[in-house]
Amino acid sequence: MQGLREFVGHERSLQDVSRALHAAATSLRVRDVGAVHVTCADESEDECVEAFQHGFVRYLLPRLKFGRHAAVRLANLGGRYEWGALRTAHEHYAGLPGKEEPLLMVAKINAHVGCEEARGRARQQRFGVRKRYGAESLCCSALAALLDDSRMPFTADLRETFQSEGCDRIATLVNADKIDQAYRPLYASIVSARLQMRKVVLEIQDYTTERPTYFAVVGCVTLNRPERDTEIMCGYYVVDGRDGGRDAVYFGLGDEPSRYESTIRNGRLMIIDEHLGQERRGRDHRALALEEWRRRTAQTPTAVRDDRLDRIHQDLTQGKHRGESSGKTLLRTALLVLGEVAPIPAAVLLFAAGAVRVHHAFRVHQLTRNLAGAEDARRILEEIHSRVDQLDPDRAEALVEMLMREYHQ
Repeated sequence: MQGLREFVGHERSLQDVSRALHAAATSLRVRDVGAVHVTCADESEDECVEAFQHGFVRYLLPRLKFGRHAAVRLANLGGRYEWGALRTAHEHYAGLPGKEEPLLMVAKINAHVGCEEARGRARQQRFGVRKRYGAESLCCSALAALLDDSRMPFTADLRETFQSEGCDRIATLVNADKIDQAYRPLYASIVSARLQMRKVVLEIQDYTTERPTYFAVVGCVTLNRPERDTEIMCGYYVVDGRDGGRDAVYFGLGDEPSRYESTIRNGRLMIIDEHLGQERRGRDHRALALEEWRRRTAQTPTAVRDDRLDRIHQDLTQGKHRGESSGKTLLRTALLVLGEVAPIPAAVLLFAAGAVRVHHAFRVHQLTRNLAGAEDARRILEEIHSRVDQLDPDRAEALVEMLMREYHQ
């Protein structure tokens, strides 16, 4: 995938980007290829979808039926990655014949922004609006709604992502002292593509596949122009799971919009920041959450005094949690009690231990920084509680032992 490096940060035609992805995929010499394409539901993204279809999908993906090759598609307000999509798509393509052979799984994430020439200003771009059907309209209107503090279900999802890891990128984007507001729509689109990519990678790192798979996650921003649309690649992740590994490597722009710098070269945009040109290892977000929690609570004892926890601890010391159902029963009780007396630390600890699904990652990061409260933590514990019966007995025993070590000293 290193052939993609020259595209990162540079405005190119949609066809150039799809051809580059095609060439990079072909160089891996894998037997089968699957793909997920995530775009905004805006009709302006039709050109982007067609370019990926005709430059990549129809050449490399298996035939769905006569004359048809298709990627798994997500189109929603804001181009949001929906948890579980990668796993679902992988299950489709991994079932192809030759399961012992590696599969290449490509996820292409597209945010978008309107881009037109500013009136009376030669070679100056105006971002965030476009003229369609005879009138000007916002583009991407979903990201514009987020920055205007709209309170809709889709903006709640985007807001959680934009404020992940304790970094309020929305506040940065709307701050004229930090961002030239003429570039705000463009930078918001870059940040969105960058963060949606991270969600895909989190899911990959948390996913055990039976078929060896090489994962590539590519983030781009479509520039919706009056003429042919163009595209800027923000960066790409690779996770080489052909030998079962889940280490992610990233090359591309960072997610801090105040660091972006824009220039025009040969009539095309170029975006840079201090991260561009550096290959970086993806992070373990479960370990990061626990590390941040330990750091913030280093001076605060974590022991919780409660008679119900005392009884659970006594049962553990007597080995009463051993057996097919005993550990699960005690774990259920511990979850209910901790949901009352220590929901936030319990949720963080269980996430770090892998007992909580990875789609809670951004919410747990907020918990570790006291940006979210007990109700969010209780919802996480309720989800674990509902899945206790699905746990192996040994796993249930280990989790209740861990909780008691942490909260009963």
